[in-house]
Amino acid sequence: MITEKISPGNKSLKYIDIRIQDEKYRGAPSSEHNRYNMDKIFSILSLLDKYAPEKSLMIIRTTDISKRSENTDEEIVYSHFCNDAKQSAGIGTQDAMRKNIFVDLHRMGFIKRYNKNEELINPFSRSSVKYVSISEQGLKFIRSKNILDKYFIFSKGIDRLLGGHIDVIFNILRDGDYGIDSISVYEYMFFISAIGVDTDFNINTDTAVELIKNFRNLTAIQKKSVLEVLRKELKPKNFSGSKLNKRDFGNWKNKIDQIFHLLDQTVYFERRGEQLVLKSGENSFKEVSTKLDRSLNEKYQYFVKQEVEKSLGFELHHVVPLSWSESIHHFKMLDKWENMVYIDAYSHAKITQNKNRNIVLNVIDNDISLSDYISNTVYLKYKENILYKPDNKNIMKNYNQELINVIK
Repeated sequence: MITEKISPGNKSLKYIDIRIQDEKYRGAPSSEHNRYNMDKIFSILSLLDKYAPEKSLMIIRTTDISKRSENTDEEIVYSHFCNDAKQSAGIGTQDAMRKNIFVDLHRMGFIKRYNKNEELINPFSRSSVKYVSISEQGLKFIRSKNILDKYFIFSKGIDRLLGGHIDVIFNILRDGDYGIDSISVYEYMFFISAIGVDTDFNINTDTAVELIKNFRNLTAIQKKSVLEVLRKELKPKNFSGSKLNKRDFGNWKNKIDQIFHLLDQTVYFERRGEQLVLKSGENSFKEVSTKLDRSLNEKYQYFVKQEVEKSLGFELHHVVPLSWSESIHHFKMLDKWENMVYIDAYSHAKITQNKNRNIVLNVIDNDISLSDYISNTVYLKYKENILYKPDNKNIMKNYNQELINVIK
């Protein structure tokens, strides 16, 4: 027990103490070391398209400059590309480009990376990389003519990088039932970042909101004490053994600061001091005529059309995530009741763990299955895992097929 003694019985502190016992306490892997914005990524991808046009492969450096200062002949193009990126975007040394920026861009879906045999590697693997190319999504981003569409496409990339958390945050902030219109850095760090993560401290959205409200019940002095205790106790020098056995509060906080920096670059959110709120004004989806009120109405339409009532332990889920939108038109298409399912929290968590990729809806009698394009399927048994009106199943299936043909 580290923090719970500050306010005995407070559920949020008890949860924090449980979480930091896990070796994966920092949550899912994401970007940690890069500070970039949309314009810088646009410049880098534009240069990649210049040096390796038409999605051709570019050979990159595979050894740190500190170990080999000179570029080989086959690395010259890569060195010129990095020099130009450094000049135009202010980031992108040869080592940083290979070890940090390209990793993020691949996870965002804007580039592809290949091994020495020119075989495509998994975006989240630690495989050795020999070649890179711009992807179709990367080309779509740099060729977008509309600034708002560009923000939507970039936001979609950020969502992929962060494992599908944009939808989670967006739905919390705009749902009047939760009563939350901002999320602090530490609330995200302790609670939101645990939603759908494949760990022993995994929680669902409703639980995270409950824990946030418990945390907010603490006095200012108690919250300050919690942070002071964690900063003092969670230092690598206080732990023995391997890196997995160690805890580092500063490193954990830096990771969340980077996530907030990235979320601030999206069309959905802006950072105001230590708080994340829904974005408004220029280059936000709210600047167009369709307002949040209409979107929220679609949520209530689900319960009307499906003739179901809200039930404890169930959560509303967009089959094709809102964060996959590449324009305001896409957003409006996705935020329809036909693209929603009211499912149990356990099934919802499994979908979140799969980074919201279970977008293919199929009907089996009155049951529903949600699958990705590989082998992950979440089976939703009628009345047990999903609440809806079976008369609507073909409407939902047909609409899902329409969306998938539009949203690639």
